[in-house]
Amino acid sequence: MRIKYHVPEIVIFGAFLSACALIEPEPVTRTFASMGTRTSVTLPGRDADRIAEAEARTREVLGRLEAEMSVYRPDSAVSRLNRLAGSGPTEVPADTLRVLELSREYGRLTGGAFDVTVGPLVRLWRFGKDRPPSIPSDKALAEQRALVDYSKIRLEGRTAFLPQAGMSVDLGGIAKGYAVDQAWLECRGLGLRSFLIDLGGNIRVSGTPGNSTSWNVQIRNPFDTSSTLGTLNLEPGWAVASSGQYERYVVIEGRRYGHIIDPRTGYPAAGLAAVTVVAAEAAIADALSTSLFVLGPRAGAVVLKTTKAEAVFIPDKEPAELWVTPGIEKRLVVAGRGAVRRLPGW
Repeated sequence: MRIKYHVPEIVIFGAFLSACALIEPEPVTRTFASMGTRTSVTLPGRDADRIAEAEARTREVLGRLEAEMSVYRPDSAVSRLNRLAGSGPTEVPADTLRVLELSREYGRLTGGAFDVTVGPLVRLWRFGKDRPPSIPSDKALAEQRALVDYSKIRLEGRTAFLPQAGMSVDLGGIAKGYAVDQAWLECRGLGLRSFLIDLGGNIRVSGTPGNSTSWNVQIRNPFDTSSTLGTLNLEPGWAVASSGQYERYVVIEGRRYGHIIDPRTGYPAAGLAAVTVVAAEAAIADALSTSLFVLGPRAGAVVLKTTKAEAVFIPDKEPAELWVTPGIEKRLVVAGRGAVRRLPGW
């Protein structure tokens, strides 16, 4: 039995049951929209009668966090924080405060490759319907880069403050992962022990989908998104996230620029087609997949050695290559479309 669920960057499926295993009902999935993307909750078939309960609790958690952290909602805590930049502190909910704390931690860990104050640069490049006709000028880039510095985020008690007018926080590189972790904890609190939560490719699992099986993810081929490059086995409780430039980008003067900005230069990151990270928590996987895409394999290896996370780097060249950390090798089954290499620095 093979179950597949299509998501923006990775595909989930339950591994084949062994010949001697008991045949179980197929896993059940509920899908809905949340935080600007497709969300799904999956339970083993034996727990099908609890899928509505798991979906409702997950919807509740994600809806609450979106209301707090979305930059697209003018009434969110983050939007209020951005409006008050340079004016004064504002009280923020506990979860938003925690995500800001984590954001500063990963800013320090990655030497600024992960920086949630990148909002001014994202607006300058205007990824979306209103795309720029040309590369931003050096002057404009310098002006907006001066507003980007995660270390300036001030947190005191339950308040947050951006000290410079024009600064703005965008939690898009970590909020979805954090939301998955909170929904995961809520489902565990319901007494569920085996399930999978997927928020736009930010995934965390618990238990297994059936007897003698494990949750697995397939790594999408960034050069042909209808195919995959390999399959990763996920240990119970672990999470996975991917970042890539093959779905959101702009073309300027014939050159493609991906949507992931390097906060240190002001330009979109280049050199990689995709990064997939496996970590103990979804927030960690989310933040690292973004920052490792910016850092690249060699600098990324230095960061990974300070964590327990594992990663797959896919350089932006064909034929596809998968540069992997040692711990990934025992979890990865290659689909035959890409060469596997040990990540430089190991």
